[in-house]
Amino acid sequence: MNKRLVVMLAEIFCLRESDIDPELVKADVGTWDSLKQMDLVVSLEHEYKISLEIPDILRMVSVGEIIAVLHEKGVDLAN
Repeated sequence: MNKRLVVMLAEIFCLRESDIDPELVKADVGTWDSLKQMDLVVSLEHEYKISLEIPDILRMVSVGEIIAVLHEKGVDLAN
């Protein structure tokens, strides 16, 4: 996974970087509430210079879906 994204998600959700993987879902993260969801949105928009729409935000309930949305927005996560 992209190191920059892993670090960001770990910081937002107060997790260890080793806990971040595509199968991680919102229901399994006690700190992933509506406030943290908005923190996630603002952080992603700022970091990757993208604009997220409501359907994108609602889809992002797992790390895998976050990655999928970023890919759809043209974000290159190869590095």
